[in-house]
Amino acid sequence: MSDTIRFNDVLLRGVRVRYGEIGEGPPLVLVHGFLVSHKEWLPMVPYLAKHFRVVLLDLPGFGASEKRSGDGYAYTREAFAETVADLMSALGLTRAHICGHSMGGGISLTLASDRPELVDRLCVIDSMSYDFAAPLKGRLPQIPVLGPIIFKKLYGRTLLRDYFKNDVWSGHPGIDLAQVDSYFDDFAPSEARDAAYTCLLRTLDVKSLSPKIPRIRAKTLIIWGDDDRIIPLTLGQRLARDIPGARLRIVPHSGHAPNEEHAEATAELVTAHLLGTAE
Repeated sequence: MSDTIRFNDVLLRGVRVRYGEIGEGPPLVLVHGFLVSHKEWLPMVPYLAKHFRVVLLDLPGFGASEKRSGDGYAYTREAFAETVADLMSALGLTRAHICGHSMGGGISLTLASDRPELVDRLCVIDSMSYDFAAPLKGRLPQIPVLGPIIFKKLYGRTLLRDYFKNDVWSGHPGIDLAQVDSYFDDFAPSEARDAAYTCLLRTLDVKSLSPKIPRIRAKTLIIWGDDDRIIPLTLGQRLARDIPGARLRIVPHSGHAPNEEHAEATAELVTAHLLGTAE
């Protein structure tokens, strides 16, 4: 197995999408969350690539993918789910395991409900699912009139560092802030901020997602940090009850992103579920 991710661009319905591949075995598509990119999965990739053909993508508007205006791409969970489906088709994947984090979890839940024939086993990590009270830094962009200015003009490197350190990672030590700087570099250009703001407005409302959750039939693992300050564990427990046959695994001493905070332990949970060895 090559230890280098092979990156390429592909046009999906006219939108340029960056994706990478590494490893051999059953295909596994990783779907990232808001304000990040495929890079949030890099700590887990060495463990997952031992067992799977890992496919990582930058969703439209994020990372190295094209950042169109809201008129050129919908930036909804449904549109993102169709982009994942289109990428699978472009790669010749008729079926794959799907793993999504946060917003990417909501996208993965949408795909599993709307296109069940594409999803083998499903794993979601601290997933968007039901209404939740966002932290202050997440609510500021939603303020009428001032919100777009705050998000597009005032969100700087220092504020993003603080948001990740104290909200995403719940103040736990040992996280590399250089990773946040990399996210900021992708977010800083005006077209990236415009796309991200459109995405924020169009994905926060989960009314269309909640009814889809009980329809999911893929074998599902739900992973949650025990100290998630963004989406509380109680919603992970609810999600586990609402998806038939789903199992919940809690990562101790973790905030909203156990895939970064506890990559090896989280990868072990994902691998065991996808290979069926945890049953």
